[in-house]
Amino acid sequence: MSQDPLGAAETVERLRQKIDPFFEVVAEHVKGSHLSGRRLELDAVARPKEALLKDGFANINIGFYLRDPLSGPSGLRDMPRKAKELIDLAHCRYGEFGALPLIVVYPGFFAHLRADQRQRMGEQSGLFERIMAQFNIGELKPEGKNLVLMYHSTRYWDSVFGVNSERGHFTPLL
Repeated sequence: MSQDPLGAAETVERLRQKIDPFFEVVAEHVKGSHLSGRRLELDAVARPKEALLKDGFANINIGFYLRDPLSGPSGLRDMPRKAKELIDLAHCRYGEFGALPLIVVYPGFFAHLRADQRQRMGEQSGLFERIMAQFNIGELKPEGKNLVLMYHSTRYWDSVFGVNSERGHFTPLL
């Protein structure tokens, strides 16, 4: 995994390279139908590979949303609107995949912030992560050379230590 900075340069192809040892991308740029009739798009849908399933990872389709949802100069002030966008993605049916039990944001909710900015946020970031988990939205974030899937402010899985034995279970919202 590269140590390049995260941001707008991230592409579906780069994401695919990073998750390829663990997940099989089954579709890219997947259109979904929201309950309101609007059409929304996920960047990729992937399934865990056999080794991950043997480790105890849930056998589910996972939607990947490749944009940092809180980026830009007004990112923190814009939390309610960004949260709504993510929640809307969770309330979609994606063609042959149907409603997805987990939507993962890459590179994470707050990856664009410096450590001192994250520290100033304090418990607000944890609250945001827990609220997003109520809608089956987690985050896949790099930690050094390690990839970590966080859900409900807890490590569900990471690429070094595997699946957390106290993991959650995912069920589609629709």
